[in-house]
Formats: sequence, structure tokens, C-alpha cells
Amino acid sequence: MTLDEYLHRHFVSRQRFTEMAEISEQRLATLIELGAVPRATYVCDGDAIESAVFGRIEAQQAAAGEYFRPECLRWVAIAERAAAGGERDAVLAVLSAELHAALAGTGEDPAAIDAKIRQNYIPAFLDGTFGLCVADPASGAGIARKECLQERLTAVTANGSEAQPAGIAREELLRLIDDYAAAAMPFSPAEFARSSRKRLVDDLRPRVAAR
Repeated sequence: MTLDEYLHRHFVSRQRFTEMAEISEQRLATLIELGAVPRATYVCDGDAIESAVFGRIEAQQAAAGEYFRPECLRWVAIAERAAAGGERDAVLAVLSAELHAALAGTGEDPAAIDAKIRQNYIPAFLDGTFGLCVADPASGAGIARKECLQERLTAVTANGSEAQPAGIAREELLRLIDDYAAAAMPFSPAEFARSSRKRLVDDLRPRVAAR
């Protein structure tokens, strides 16, 4: 799959995103500036693709423009239902409530969950990171599921380097890998070689399965 094919399969242009949201491009720019909705996940200029996760990567396979996940239209809709000036608070209230509900089962202290949401989840949500790496960036539950699965898989396998970790059966580890694969994005051809998916799924799973 080419980079252009990947982008057109999973993303839409800025113009198409605003058409689907039934708002102007200027309104989208305002919502992004307010910190109410995520920025574009990818920006292409014809010579490279750029993201908050991987920075600028030389690539000439994609048309210039900004690329958004259509799933993120939900956050625009929440912002647009809010009173003027309350767009950011409305979106972050929904996101935070969903993240809290999803993370409550991890056993972490509520204060620690609060800090993690403020310091990690919200910045990654707003800079477009979750559009790049999460299969379901339209809900706090989908975001938290991917992040928690990656944290556990990374810890258990020493970031993909250990195919026979102590304390977890082979079949349980394979299920964990498959659950993570379902919760994460495939990643684009430009960044796949550096991605967590390659490290924690494509490289690791065959080694675990061969045990």
C-alpha cells in the first residue's frame, strides 16, 4: 500500500472534514486554536509527511494537505453544541469522563488518573497523536484501551524484546498482542518501520507463536 492509499483509506482532507462537520474551514481553525478539537494528524507538503509523533519524514507519495481522522467528527459535534467560549470545556469534559471510566479498572488512584489525563492524554488528543495510533479516536474508551494495552504489552515483553516473559502463558500473550493490534492503527508506510505496531505485533507475534 502506498502512503497516498493509506491516507485516503483512513483519513480525509481538511476541506472534506469540514464539509462532513458542516462547518467552515475558518471555524475548524478556531476550534483547533481554542484547544477544543484535535489538530490534523498529518501534514504533507509534497516532499514529506509530518506528525506530532514522528516529526517530518521525507515522502513523495502523498498529495499536499492536512489529513484528519473522520472519526474525530464526534468531537467537533460536541464543541459545536456548546455555548460560545465553552467549546474546549465541553469536549474535554466528555473526553475526561470517558477516560476516567475506562481507566478506573486499572487500579490506579483517582488522583493519578487525573494527572495522567491532564499531562498525557489531553496533549496527545489535541496534537493529533491519537488519530495516528488509535483505531477508535472517537471515544475516551477507545483511546484508553489502546494506551493501556500498549503499556501492558511493553512492560511484559520489555518493549517487544522478550518473547518468553515470565509470569504470562503463551496463549495469554498472543491474545494480548492481538487485542493491541485491534486497538491500534496499522500505521502508514512512511513510519511503519519505527512504529509500536511493527515492534509489538509484526516482529513479536511470530516469535511468540513459534514457542
